[in-house]
Amino acid sequence: MKNLSHLFIAVLATALAFSSCKKSTTPAPAGATSSMKLTSNGTAISFNECVQGTVTANGVVQTVIIADNITNGKVGDAGFEVDIMHDPATLKAGQTYAAASSFGQADGATFFYYPNATDNFATQPANPQGLVTITGVTSTTITGTFSGKLFASDDFAGTTVIYTVTNGSFTAKLGS
Repeated sequence: MKNLSHLFIAVLATALAFSSCKKSTTPAPAGATSSMKLTSNGTAISFNECVQGTVTANGVVQTVIIADNITNGKVGDAGFEVDIMHDPATLKAGQTYAAASSFGQADGATFFYYPNATDNFATQPANPQGLVTITGVTSTTITGTFSGKLFASDDFAGTTVIYTVTNGSFTAKLGS
């Protein structure tokens, strides 16, 4: 019964967090280069397209860094996302954001990894392990580093680490 209660609370919190979610899709500036690299369980992974977006959920503005591989104009199945509960308009080099210990935590971060079209893994608030550091912000890009531990999307307690992410870095084209 206790596990069912935790599952219900987690599903309810997720539903509330995204009940009024609005995502901006304004294209990034032409000429800006972007990429994301990371090591996952000792294996180097890279993405050739990385963009920053702005999401507003329940009136809270947050920064989303989305990385994909694009080949011949087609987005691949794998991707990685870094969500920072902080307005992108006020991001500055040197700011750090620890993995969130609650849903919607101000100045918290959440990572999502999509290794293929069907699976997804994330940091979990019950066992928050991760850090994002903003290393630069220009008129066309945002750069940063990150590392963390990812769990199955339904492992709400964060009991079994599936992916250990190290050496993460990104250069994202600024969107809006």
